[in-house]
Amino acid sequence: MSMTVTGQLADFALSITCDDLPPSTVLASKLLMLDTIGCAIGALATEEGRAVCAIAQSSGGEGSATVLGTRLKVPMQTAAWANGRLGNILDMDECYKVQGHHAQASLGAALALAESGGRDGKSLLSAFTMGFETGVRLGNFLSPRVTIDENGRTKGWTGLVGPGQGVLAACTATARLAGLSREALADAYGNCAQYMVGRDWSRQWGRDENLGTMKYADTGWNAQGGMMAAWHAREGVRGISDIFDSDSYAQVFQGVILDRDAMLRGMGSEWYLPETSIKFWPCCRWIHYALTAFSDVVRKNGLRPEDIERVDLRSFPMIPYPRFALQSGPPNLVAATFSFAHAAAMVALDVPAGPAWFTKDNLSGDIANAMRERITLSVDERGYDPDTWGLDEGVLRVPSSALIYAGGRQFEAFSDFALGDSWAGAPDFDETDITAKFRRLTRAGASASDKCEDMIDQVIHAVLNIDQLEDVRDLTHLLQTLAPSAERGTIFPANA
Repeated sequence: MSMTVTGQLADFALSITCDDLPPSTVLASKLLMLDTIGCAIGALATEEGRAVCAIAQSSGGEGSATVLGTRLKVPMQTAAWANGRLGNILDMDECYKVQGHHAQASLGAALALAESGGRDGKSLLSAFTMGFETGVRLGNFLSPRVTIDENGRTKGWTGLVGPGQGVLAACTATARLAGLSREALADAYGNCAQYMVGRDWSRQWGRDENLGTMKYADTGWNAQGGMMAAWHAREGVRGISDIFDSDSYAQVFQGVILDRDAMLRGMGSEWYLPETSIKFWPCCRWIHYALTAFSDVVRKNGLRPEDIERVDLRSFPMIPYPRFALQSGPPNLVAATFSFAHAAAMVALDVPAGPAWFTKDNLSGDIANAMRERITLSVDERGYDPDTWGLDEGVLRVPSSALIYAGGRQFEAFSDFALGDSWAGAPDFDETDITAKFRRLTRAGASASDKCEDMIDQVIHAVLNIDQLEDVRDLTHLLQTLAPSAERGTIFPANA
């Protein structure tokens, strides 16, 4: 079995521990874990996040796993779903080369299992890390890194990639903590195909002007689905054990590109975590490039909202899609996360990046609407040249710019990288920035007090030293302390 592509991936997924990883990869994994937890807790301050808590609470019965940022203890399958779902609600979670998101699925499954089993922090970190790394490799297998075709349109990305990566990541994390053999994990990878969104999920998503309030596939389902794929294999339920050696994905899913060499390339020597982008703003990653240029101009020139007369954001060739051009009154959180105008308006109005972007006033209020109406969108012509994207250099550039008219003057800035990108030439974004983001997001859903600030400090310390933790339940207990006090009448944030 070990000679097959599927077997090689399974062997890699189970054989590597934190002790085998370069220090830079271990640190990147800890920071991504912290960031993912912060994204989940921040989501509790949204209607969608509160719905997750209500659903988890209605699952019935006391469980062994915690819903992040709350005092809810639920069955571990429910916790995996809830935390995986919460991690993606704000669209503020990681992004590897704009392939998709899957850290929340890996952490959702790993944390639920590690807490339920009283495992140590090193086991959790290893499971989360290898879940993420195998998730990226599935992305490389299904859809090589984004490229530009002869007409300047993006290609090499399918709707399956993000949801598919999440299921595989959660499956790998579960397999490690559940003690699966290589043979069983190969079966589990075959089972994963049964939990992925078939065909092209974007066809199920509705029209651009009528986006629902659940983005893509349910990322909580990815966490729970990957967990169930592994559990089934442990109980002897077999999947297609050579799933990555066959053409099964090409038969079931439209538009995938099966690249087995890309899946296995550099296995054991190349690590994707240090190359992963951390989002600063709660919006689609494609927006971040032009937004980086816009934010830089506003900040450096001290532009006030009332000074800004007109803004032209210019970016990648996909932007003619209506979902990106939405201006007046985004109907919901999801629509807002895809609107260039909404993101720029929130930056211009100095709204803290996080759940505050999606309050009623900021979605449909007069002030926000007036600012969005001043923002237009067009294509940055540089993006039509594939050489500008830096793919041969192992990076991803998205040539973007911002032209601003304010106070009778004209300002212009260019940005090929986005804030949070990890490559040379990108704006500085380090551990300090990631911990500051975590503080901002956890404050959004917690009771403000000196004690809360102390608890946030303790959580940050615990996660950044997770490999020294003897019992993961010490971390989840700390996280419960960030929940609002019981006298507010609920066991999870009711309003934030």
